[in-house]
Amino acid sequence: MMDLIKALLPSICVGLLFWYVMRNILRADRTEREQIDKFYSEHEVSELGGNTQTDVKLTSTKTSDYEKSDHGKGDATRSHG
Repeated sequence: MMDLIKALLPSICVGLLFWYVMRNILRADRTEREQIDKFYSEHEVSELGGNTQTDVKLTSTKTSDYEKSDHGKGDATRSHG
């Protein structure tokens, strides 16, 4: 039984280390994206300068314009010659 523990211990430690590093990378990315969104939303509001007559609507979008377009969906035909 002790031999089994000795054999599995390095793999378990590497797995835990990998999990810890990946968790911190994902948390840092999430925090950075939140801070970037916050910065740009504050920056856009300050650029408007309190102009209440503008028709600009400030909304956050979860999908990019690229994802909304038909580009990259593979349904376009191409001529090769």
